Amino acid sequence: MHPLTHFSLIRITGADARTFLQGQLSNDLMTLTPSQSLLASCNSAQGRVQAILHLVEANGDILALLPKSMLSFVIPRLQKYILRAKARIEDIGESMRVEWGTANELISQGIPTPQRLGECLQQDERTVIRWPDRHNERYLVIESGAPRSAEEPTEVRWTLADIQAGLPQVLPDTHEEFVAQMLNLDALGAISFNKGCYTGQEIIARAHFRGTVKRRMFRFTAPCQAPTPGTKIMANGEIAGEVVMAAQDGEECELLAVISLAFSEAVLSLATTGSILKAVPLPYTVPTQS
Repeated sequence: MHPLTHFSLIRITGADARTFLQGQLSNDLMTLTPSQSLLASCNSAQGRVQAILHLVEANGDILALLPKSMLSFVIPRLQKYILRAKARIEDIGESMRVEWGTANELISQGIPTPQRLGECLQQDERTVIRWPDRHNERYLVIESGAPRSAEEPTEVRWTLADIQAGLPQVLPDTHEEFVAQMLNLDALGAISFNKGCYTGQEIIARAHFRGTVKRRMFRFTAPCQAPTPGTKIMANGEIAGEVVMAAQDGEECELLAVISLAFSEAVLSLATTGSILKAVPLPYTVPTQS
């Protein structure tokens, strides 16, 4: 198994845990079950994505997987809205392992492999998730125990696979930079448009029903070192977008970037290095209109 030490876990417990999250996250928490994980965003009142969470239900609790660097944003943000709700939020990253493996690696250790994208299987104190990756088959494993150290290439491989799958992450440099649809979260099934109110819902719903999404996330390669999230992308001397996430792949890098649709046919380059971006297909259709 390959440790993913850049991830952490938040546990949400209490009688009102699910209804509390229903009013805070973009997806329908009523569809979260022990056998099906859920992708959702946490948003500002202005509809800007503050974090992207992968949710699982285990032993009656709700676990939220997110980058460790986002804990200081997300925990205070959620606690701010608890008010009288019977819900408790805690960081359990130091007592839980987050690791990944291929089907063969899991089978060789007697670990079950879910079949459907996003499907979960419970085995004792272990939760196995078929990662919602339409490009590569891989599995995330969450279990009790102190995290094991990881070599950097392991986490780079995971990030690279997420980029190839078109699965974005929001990091400190891109906190509140994008509306959910700009990150293709609607195409990824991470937004419910009929669940009712949640923080940021008005802006996200308006963008959907009025067709006002003018920027979308696309995948690219570039002949340079991986740029940092938030790096500007230029076209014809103007800012055309910015990097969401990037990872090195040999002498090139792969990246996801939110680009203004007005520049979708233009020659794009990184503001920092001038490297020209080459568009690469995503494994799903990117809506050009909402």
